[in-house]
Amino acid sequence: MSERWKKAYNPDHLPGFIETAIIICIVLVIGHTVVEDIAVIYHWSHQTLFYLTVAAFVFDIIFTFEFVARSLVTLKHGHFKHYMLSERGWIDLLTSFPLLFLVSGPALFFYLTDSGSDSALFNFLIILKTAKAIRVTRILRLIRVIKILGKIQNTESAMTNRHVATISTISVVSLIAVLVVTSFVPGIHFGDHTAYRERRMAEISGVLSAANALPNGVEQSRLIGQLIKAGPDDVLRLKRDNGEVLFENSPGVLSELNWTAYPGDLRVASDVSLRLSFHPADAEHAKLNTVILLCILAIIGSFMFLYTRIFAQQIADPIYVMEKGLREWDYNFEVKSLPGRESEEVFKLSRVYNARWLPLKSQIHSYRKEKGETEKSVLTIEGLL
Repeated sequence: MSERWKKAYNPDHLPGFIETAIIICIVLVIGHTVVEDIAVIYHWSHQTLFYLTVAAFVFDIIFTFEFVARSLVTLKHGHFKHYMLSERGWIDLLTSFPLLFLVSGPALFFYLTDSGSDSALFNFLIILKTAKAIRVTRILRLIRVIKILGKIQNTESAMTNRHVATISTISVVSLIAVLVVTSFVPGIHFGDHTAYRERRMAEISGVLSAANALPNGVEQSRLIGQLIKAGPDDVLRLKRDNGEVLFENSPGVLSELNWTAYPGDLRVASDVSLRLSFHPADAEHAKLNTVILLCILAIIGSFMFLYTRIFAQQIADPIYVMEKGLREWDYNFEVKSLPGRESEEVFKLSRVYNARWLPLKSQIHSYRKEKGETEKSVLTIEGLL
């Protein structure tokens, strides 16, 4: 491993090869999150979603063990508080245990027990709708990548690293917090199963009312089929109490959507029951997650590749030059003021540094050299004058 990469790791945490593996897992889990949302939007096969759930469970296990290991190591060295606050260990906590026990763990359990669309599973998912909200917190792991990339990109500026990482963290956490909160606010929650069921039942009832106005039963069934096919592919079966099937989806759609169907048959008319899938509601939430992820990637990319350079030029570099000039007698570079920034405090300070300290340092250095004195010799103002 190169020296640059070694600087990116905290030696008080885990061995370098484990840190490298964790970074790879972070990149993979972000890709997995995107693929999982795409799979929901386009309703990939039940088996594919099962494999994605297993992968999510494995990732959450890895990051849970990582958090426990880091906590134990930093407790041993007395750095646990520093790890939790300065090294953003609280992000490791949020993206480990909650996701394992509230999202991937329960999902995998019900996949393995083949609970399908039983009312118990549905009620469990409704109760744990928090799971859908906090699932997006996996994106917080991107902040870990920011920390590593920042140390590599700005090896000589700890201030730039910390500042960019801090504002990136605030921005990403704020965006995710808004998304989580909206999951519990009526009227603006995306992908709510109950709201979707009520809306679709009202729409199907309207279809039945329009069809009942036709005198011919065959024409009624044809109109019902046409209207339902024109909408979302979520109606599995529509039938009367006497057994007459008014509409039934294709066998392939039936088999795949059945495990995302609402429990039991829903009553949409006095003698008509409906078998309905909540897949479109989940797809709606997955689309929102995808948009949020793209926004977060854009924010992080802007901070890393645009704002970092601006911050370095306008703040970090001038301070770096002045700090080095104050420490080293042979370092006499002036701080360049940026046009239009003369009124800012850092450039006011740099003008004083350029106009007063550099000439004064040059005189002190020449005086000592002339007297043959060392750098540690004492020079009074009277002596200089």
